[in-house]
Amino acid sequence: MNRLSERVQSYGARFLLQIGHPGGQAARGVTGTRPVAPSSIKSSLYAESPRELTPEEIEGLIEEFLRAARRAEEAGFDGVEVHGAYCYLIGEFISPYANRREDEWGGDFERRMRFPSEIVRGIKKQCGEDFVVGFKFSAHEHFETGVTLDDELARKIATWMEKEGCHYLHVAAISSTTPGFLDECNFPAVPSLYSPQGVMVKLAENVKKAVGIPVIATGGITDPEYAERILQEKKADLVALGRTLIADADWAARAKKGDEIRYCIKCNVCHKKLFAKKRLKCTVNPIVGEERNLEIKKASSIKKVVVIGAGPCGMQAALVASERGHQVALFEEKKKLGGKMVYASIPKFKPEIGKLLSWYEKTLEKSSVQVRLGKRVSSLDDLLKENPEVIIVAVGAEPLIPDIPGKDRENVLTVLDVFENQNLEIGKNILVVGAGLIGCETSWYLASQARSVKLIDILSQDEILQDEHPTNRCTLIRSMQKQGVEILGKREIKEVKEEGIVVRREGGTEEFIPTDSVVLATGFEPKDSLKDIFSKKLPDTEVYFVGDCVEARKLYEAIQEGYQVGSTI
Repeated sequence: MNRLSERVQSYGARFLLQIGHPGGQAARGVTGTRPVAPSSIKSSLYAESPRELTPEEIEGLIEEFLRAARRAEEAGFDGVEVHGAYCYLIGEFISPYANRREDEWGGDFERRMRFPSEIVRGIKKQCGEDFVVGFKFSAHEHFETGVTLDDELARKIATWMEKEGCHYLHVAAISSTTPGFLDECNFPAVPSLYSPQGVMVKLAENVKKAVGIPVIATGGITDPEYAERILQEKKADLVALGRTLIADADWAARAKKGDEIRYCIKCNVCHKKLFAKKRLKCTVNPIVGEERNLEIKKASSIKKVVVIGAGPCGMQAALVASERGHQVALFEEKKKLGGKMVYASIPKFKPEIGKLLSWYEKTLEKSSVQVRLGKRVSSLDDLLKENPEVIIVAVGAEPLIPDIPGKDRENVLTVLDVFENQNLEIGKNILVVGAGLIGCETSWYLASQARSVKLIDILSQDEILQDEHPTNRCTLIRSMQKQGVEILGKREIKEVKEEGIVVRREGGTEEFIPTDSVVLATGFEPKDSLKDIFSKKLPDTEVYFVGDCVEARKLYEAIQEGYQVGSTI
């Protein structure tokens, strides 16, 4: 830790260590023991209720915080940030909902604030006034008996901690002790790609009006111009960046120079990986955490490389291969780069996808990759003209059409049809089949165009999108419902007719649902028509099949595989 702090400070930066305790948000599977909290109030994240701390244990935990701060000082840190947000242990003591104690550690406001106060006082006493002590807390807990934006409690907490000697305040939100907190996503702790940028800035602005010390705003801030506007409008004194720097560690330097930034798309793959106890990963930054192992190195021999398909996988492969010194030609049958990213960027509720696509376009333009748009490679002869030594096939996937009566009717569309031709006459009443991620996003998009949309799936509403990050899932479902999408679960499509569809409900009864158009969002299958041609007839050529043409998956896998194959050749 000493080496780390010295390295950071050598660049003129101040380096603080965040210290905290998860309290009732701890999981037995991680700690091996029952979680503890000021009161036995169950977290919405875990099944087990925490054990209520004894007064002696509370005193012991305060000492542990002080020891942590002392170790930080000894390691050369300039200070610590005391984590009292998200209803971790300190936040649980502060919260009138999570702290039901009636002793000296709970009850009225002053007693609830005793725990964080004694921690901050103790740190300042042992480490001195020059040792920075910041405090992070939740200024909104999403329920009436907790801290909310509409009352004075957040400001009261802020002024209290200012008087205790904190040097700054870091303002966050949410409490996972809240019943059904994931259904209340106005100020999500981990904003999703569906959340507006700076979703928690108004909380910092509210706190800043009450204190004279610096206030930090957070909440999915990705754009430097927006970050600067927060400061210029005096809504906060600093901004906190987390996932933004995972996506592009050089964000600040690029912002200063005006260079292209690889923006975080707030997909929450990073957060989901950590919660699954796996190595930190990022959709847009395939080498995060492994920069030394996966560093791009010049190839020992230069080869002529043809990449077929300019979706995210193909673009990433072309860029890496080119950076390694290979001569790369990138073929795309469409007249625009991006593959399905082009369609994914169309809905206005996903602006970050458009930013990522723009980054690829501009980065390719600056590279030595020869981009050939509107060029379809469908035969061996097309390839042989290029004399390639390496072929990377990244042609993606195509819609999977279920084998049901009426699937070929004119009123049946795929999700790609919806986005490829936005002027298509599809009527006002739409029925989307398939409540996976793409089906849900398509339903929201169509409903935002003043259409009446029904979404059917064989799963119930409670069962859909369960493999998505919790914040992504709740924000998407809530947004669909606000837009008027009607989710009809436990229904299986049996037949498409001229004026609607026939579905089978749970229990076996059939139901006719009238509609103008049926949009199939029933998954994708690999485009593998080139596999036999290239594999069998080019035995002396390196041929790689990557991305969705191997197995239809998500953006994360596409970019990862593109980077890997580009690094391999």
